[in-house]
Amino acid sequence: MKQHVASLVRALAVLLLILPAPLAVLGAAAADAAPADVVAAEPAVEVPEAEGEEEEPPWTARFLAPAVVVIAVVTVGASLAYYVVRIRGRYRVVQ
Repeated sequence: MKQHVASLVRALAVLLLILPAPLAVLGAAAADAAPADVVAAEPAVEVPEAEGEEEEPPWTARFLAPAVVVIAVVTVGASLAYYVVRIRGRYRVVQ
């Protein structure tokens, strides 16, 4: 019975620690609402969008991904070679 009471007390303590955060967010959302008569600001200087510039792919796509593929292929090949030479060659099938 004491274990059930202790478990209940722990559960209530955790609930009291977690519960105030969502309640604070709900209260702050109403206070932070923008008034309806606010006019959207326009930028002081308009910058034209650069057309035709292609973004270079990140270095991970250029170097890391192919390296991982090569390492995986070499690992699988080495595992197969190890199997053929060391494990399969150790045992003979007797008919």
